[in-house]
Amino acid sequence: MQIYATGPALKKCQKRGIQNVVPFSLENISEQEAATELAKKCSCANVIITDVGHVFDVILQKTLQSSNSTSLRFAYYDNPEGYVPGGYSAVAAQVMRAAQKVLFANANLVEEPLYQEPFREFYLPPQKKIGLGYYPIHQAEHIAQRRASEQSAIRAQLFSTYSLTDQGQKVLVYAGGNNEEYFSKALPVFLTFLQGASQQEDLSRFVVLLQQHPGAKEKNLDGKLVQQWLEQHVEKAPPFFISALNVDDAQVVADGMLYYQTSMGPQFVLAGIPTIQVGHHTYEDILVKNRLCSIVTNVDSLKLALARLQEDPFVESGNEAIMQGLGIRPDWANRLECAMKKVPTK
Repeated sequence: MQIYATGPALKKCQKRGIQNVVPFSLENISEQEAATELAKKCSCANVIITDVGHVFDVILQKTLQSSNSTSLRFAYYDNPEGYVPGGYSAVAAQVMRAAQKVLFANANLVEEPLYQEPFREFYLPPQKKIGLGYYPIHQAEHIAQRRASEQSAIRAQLFSTYSLTDQGQKVLVYAGGNNEEYFSKALPVFLTFLQGASQQEDLSRFVVLLQQHPGAKEKNLDGKLVQQWLEQHVEKAPPFFISALNVDDAQVVADGMLYYQTSMGPQFVLAGIPTIQVGHHTYEDILVKNRLCSIVTNVDSLKLALARLQEDPFVESGNEAIMQGLGIRPDWANRLECAMKKVPTK
């Protein structure tokens, strides 16, 4: 097995010590040239699996197709939702159309509608769809264990880093995104709600961390937006910092996770973290559909969610509902193996 990776995916592979990772770059080269080079390198592979979240994946799938490759070309759709805002679904639809087969982490999506835009379905032939039934449940379990044993230590380190006196403040971690809808709508509206709430009551009982998406760190658009907001509202804003923690440690220390859209949402709840969806409108994901998170779409609902967090941090596990919503299948590895052994249909 050979893994070709770039950007945040490459960094994640390297950090985890994954073997057989070959770096490639999209800098100083056109995406078509990069796709042509990769297609040549993969020409002898029996199976090729691409992501679905980047326009480059469309180009690569089409390049592989035009090269008369005998490889079986898969696209891997790892998000548990049939529609993902911010342009993800529009790109994913193109990749999935170009691929020969599509592997769905959420096995339910084989039968459920897929959308390229809000309320605009797109069709994939049933024979192209393969449901795996995979989600990193083990990661949620690991986070839950660490919350029991390490939360106090990481909290002490966090408060020391920012020279804060620990007076029992609740640590809120906002899970950032990396698309235009997040930068232009979801994050600004969260800051607006936070501003409104801070004008009506004292929010110093909270510490807020922005946990940036790995792909957003380089341009730092959200970090700059938060800094600008803090400069204007520093007097009444709660302590607010750009997190230097890794994403696992951020979940361990969090008294509450806030998000607009993330495939990690189910993980937050499975790990026992009180979770709040906050945005310019409600995103009907697994947590919202099963009433496993608070929903914030205005200042009053933010104040209510924070009051609940302050008074009652108990989290309904919702394990059964989440497992059903994620389409978990215990034989997901066998399903993947069987799919990869099938002869491609030209």
